[in-house]
Amino acid sequence: MNKSVEQLILTLNKEYDVYAEVLKLAKKKKKVIIEGKVKELDSITGKEQVMIVTLGKLEKIRESIVNNIIKEMEIKDEIENITELVEYFDDEEREKVLEIRKKLVEILDEVKKENNLNSELIKQSLEYIEFNKNLLMTLNNQGVTYGANADEKDVKVKTNLFDMKV
Repeated sequence: MNKSVEQLILTLNKEYDVYAEVLKLAKKKKKVIIEGKVKELDSITGKEQVMIVTLGKLEKIRESIVNNIIKEMEIKDEIENITELVEYFDDEEREKVLEIRKKLVEILDEVKKENNLNSELIKQSLEYIEFNKNLLMTLNNQGVTYGANADEKDVKVKTNLFDMKV
């Protein structure tokens, strides 16, 4: 097997492993969002950012390897993606690369679904918080007092959420 193709397979497998961790975090994030654990959500987001940097580095490595393969195999055609590239590989190499590509596509779909669900959950949480904030800000405590003629007079006391001591 070509050394560069082996490096490509290794890099694709590393990318898969990182995406598997991203998926685990996305599932954990869903639970944390539902439970409203803001500190844990912040921690998960930090871990995701580290993984995004790692994936960026792996992508650059993969691009470099693909360029090396194109030069080594003296491919003159323009290669748009891995599927086009594997057409120049022998059967064993093609099978291995397409297998990991399939796994990557599947896990990326799962990550996308989890992220979309998490985005929707966060959006709903923010809408709920905004609704409650607006409700509290416009809430008027109404009390009853008596005027000079002993008739009821409404007293409106405006509450300000941010002046309250917790």
